[in-house]
Amino acid sequence: MSVTGGEVAQNGRSRYESFRQEAIQLFQGGDLDRAEALFGNAIEAARELNDRRLLDTARCNRSAVRIARGDQDESVAELREILMGTPFPEVSFLSSYNIARAYELGKETKKGLFYARIARDRAETLDRRDWIASSHNQVANFLVADSYFEEAREEYLTASSHLDEGDGSSEAFRVTVLVNIGYCELVLGRVSDGLATVYDCLRRARRLGDRRLEMIAHMDLAYGLMEAERYDHAWRNARRGLELAEGVGEASWIKNGLYLAGEVAF
Repeated sequence: MSVTGGEVAQNGRSRYESFRQEAIQLFQGGDLDRAEALFGNAIEAARELNDRRLLDTARCNRSAVRIARGDQDESVAELREILMGTPFPEVSFLSSYNIARAYELGKETKKGLFYARIARDRAETLDRRDWIASSHNQVANFLVADSYFEEAREEYLTASSHLDEGDGSSEAFRVTVLVNIGYCELVLGRVSDGLATVYDCLRRARRLGDRRLEMIAHMDLAYGLMEAERYDHAWRNARRGLELAEGVGEASWIKNGLYLAGEVAF
């Protein structure tokens, strides 16, 4: 029995999706080596199909892995090429979002904000609630880095409004956005509101068993409680945040924890 062209194409698309979905799961689980290899397989499957949209999507996905591994320069060059040439809005979103992520890791806030805003505009055009939330959160992160806390808070609130309550798959991201809102409130001097928000985030993080989010909440509480001159509580939160940071192993957060503990002690 002969195989039709349509069946060959369908089989090719199934292979592509299988490679890509498995790669996404591996990436989310932190297995970067295998994720990059499988995104490479997806790229080859897309080339065999001669499907530019699938090809550029998989290239964006592979670049995200490479950015996470610290390969920013080469990945940004590839993503810019994709962004400039793609006619597909979803590919435009992915490429600009990942470029912004590379600049975020490289602490180039002005460049990153430019591309984050492109990603936000594309997400809103596509009306993808998850992408809209992610891109508003990303824009806000850059605004915080440049100390535009009021504008950042508005962006975080918009991100939160596009997350559906009760969706377990997005709960960790929801807590991330909420703790960011709480931090902005604290920095803006709205200490009572900020502490209430961050305490809520701490409870949610504990329910999720997410030690990294719990760490961030404790750090923010230490800062807010210092502002409220509740130094004993601030000290306990700073110490707990530092303990969690040492367990997570993120150098920047360990540094933050040491700084907060030192500030409270003196």
